[in-house]
Amino acid sequence: MTGMVDVLVVGAGPTGLTLATELRRHGVSCRIIDRAANRPADQARALTMWDGALDVLARQGTAEAVRSRGIPMTAAKYFSGGKVVAHVPFGPAAANSASPVIITQPAVESAMIENLRALGVSVQWQTELTGLIDNPDSVETTLTGPDGVEMVSARWVVGCDGTHSAVRTLAGIDFQGSTYEQRYTLGDGDITAPVPPGEAHYHLHPDGVLVVVPLPDGQVRVFADATQLGAEDTAPSTADLQKLVDVRAPYPIKVRELTWSTRFLVHMRHAERFRSGRCLLAGDAAHVHSPAGGQGLNTGIQDAANLGWKLAAVLHGGVDSAILLDSYAAERVPIAQQVITAADRQTRLWTVRSGRGRWARDLLLSTLSRTGLLEKRLVPALAQYELDYRESPIVGSGGGRRGLGRAVPNVEVTGPDGAVVALRSLLDAPGHTLLVVLGAQPSAHDVGLLRQIPARIAAYRIAIQVLVLAAGETGLEQVLPEVYHVPPDFALRAELAGCALVLIRPDGYVADATSSLDVDALLNGLPGVLSPEESGDLLTR
Repeated sequence: MTGMVDVLVVGAGPTGLTLATELRRHGVSCRIIDRAANRPADQARALTMWDGALDVLARQGTAEAVRSRGIPMTAAKYFSGGKVVAHVPFGPAAANSASPVIITQPAVESAMIENLRALGVSVQWQTELTGLIDNPDSVETTLTGPDGVEMVSARWVVGCDGTHSAVRTLAGIDFQGSTYEQRYTLGDGDITAPVPPGEAHYHLHPDGVLVVVPLPDGQVRVFADATQLGAEDTAPSTADLQKLVDVRAPYPIKVRELTWSTRFLVHMRHAERFRSGRCLLAGDAAHVHSPAGGQGLNTGIQDAANLGWKLAAVLHGGVDSAILLDSYAAERVPIAQQVITAADRQTRLWTVRSGRGRWARDLLLSTLSRTGLLEKRLVPALAQYELDYRESPIVGSGGGRRGLGRAVPNVEVTGPDGAVVALRSLLDAPGHTLLVVLGAQPSAHDVGLLRQIPARIAAYRIAIQVLVLAAGETGLEQVLPEVYHVPPDFALRAELAGCALVLIRPDGYVADATSSLDVDALLNGLPGVLSPEESGDLLTR
């Protein structure tokens, strides 16, 4: 038996890599294993990184590397009858403000693996979870790898190991749902198509959908309904894909050579529960759905970000562990259900066969596109940037929505040393962040309350105390340790308008907020804010 590890992460895809990185950021020890020999550099179904997942990677330090390895997605176009029936733009000039990136999953994973290695953790490839005993205080696991069988004891085990999850199976968690009748295929390679880089073209043909997307490396991806194409258990050839594009594309496409291709079924399933004892599930191990909208990779990354800081808080102690762990499913199950439903709805739009049904679908899409409603309603859901956790058991009446963005403008602030930085850089460290928002000259009563804040928050683990003040000297620099001056027109917006104290969670969502400067009232009863006597040295745990 090896020594105890805090968390055993099973699966080294984007979900597992995100979780392991988040755990290390919070000072938690972990191991990450994967049964594959390595991640093939030329084989990946996931292709789109949306804003919510990129925000997670920004906090973890890999977003810039990911963006540099991809290309900005500028538009999605929907064709029917050879004509464009809907056009959805992306980027800074679009009404939806989403800035997705077209990038292959191996490119994402390579950036994440490099970052995780810098945190002292390397993926253990060719290592499979083959046994699991869930005890009250730990999980005894059996790992089978290149050097034989190893017994590992972990305080928690998280299955990030995909549709055929060993953790889910060994923990006895049912995987409920169904499988679509259609079979799909995709191929990447030397394919010429008149599709501008950054665009994705969806051809809604009566025989089935055809999707064409240029890749960052100059190759092109073709994805299609291949129910009526060739043998079910064989990868499609260049001739197979050429037949599909000749029939379904309104412009000439030449499939010259394939780097790789595959044929697969699409499932719509979710785990009966996301936790059993000390075993938890995230990503495809917890929920799978149609690839419509490119949501799988993104949802898994946000699962891991949500779970990571909560597991770290439980391991550090000083919280209501039951409520904090229950909040993982309370927050993420509704999101998974929304994603599954939305992906299923898009898939059904792909598969409309009747003439009347296709006419109605095309009319709907063109109307929504022309009025801008498609852009405003569809894209925010795909971007997963403004999730709603207001029903969570660990947020107060003023919490549950993302802090930075719609409510907290990402302005430039001037720090104590005169350096100008983006506000978001003050919110990226692990731990909760207390944001104090004041006018140019607080009253004597407010100054009295402010003087109490350092002593009050000393009883909690709050990684950064950020004080945001309007421009001008106030004398508070001698009262509070971190004073940042903001532009004169700075103001909190939406549900945070008028708030003086905002407590932001490690995942960027607001735990609670109040217009009062009474920090005790804000912090009382919020699990996840930890007492320092339980913490120890975070980086040595």
